[in-house]
Amino acid sequence: MKKAMNRKLMFLCVFAFGMLVWSCGDDDPKIDLPSPIKDTKIYTYDFIASAGATVTLEKTLKLSDFTAIGNYEKYVYEGVLNPNSFVDFVKGGTDNIELKEVTLLVKSNTKIKTNLGTITGNVNFNSLEYLNFLQNVVDEMVSKKEIVLQLTYISTNTITTASNLNLDFEVSFKLQ
Repeated sequence: MKKAMNRKLMFLCVFAFGMLVWSCGDDDPKIDLPSPIKDTKIYTYDFIASAGATVTLEKTLKLSDFTAIGNYEKYVYEGVLNPNSFVDFVKGGTDNIELKEVTLLVKSNTKIKTNLGTITGNVNFNSLEYLNFLQNVVDEMVSKKEIVLQLTYISTNTITTASNLNLDFEVSFKLQ
């Protein structure tokens, strides 16, 4: 009887020690993460409006839109904007264009906002102010994985041929 008790006690001790060692193992397999991953994505808004119209357009920006990230999206902890990034307006057709109070805003965080002012023709917004705005957009996208960027403007004239506002993001993503 005493031998049987000792065997059971020995079995329980070995079993408990085995469970302790097994539970201390690492659940996540180690993956060699490439870092940084560089990618470029251009988002475009098309402008068509009647005279006097106040227009609001929304575009969903997703971290997964940057295809180079691939299956590493969950490991992205930071995105660093390349200074070659920009916002530009490209006038299409021969319509006279005057867009007033052109504003870009992250819908979920209204602190991330920029005013492009009045646009009457082709213009490139690449000053530090606009680069900071784009960096803030990237930070929000990395944090939330998906955001809605809202464009609002007032069209003084009728626009029949689409013009475009392009947001060019050149980003180096850091993984952990």
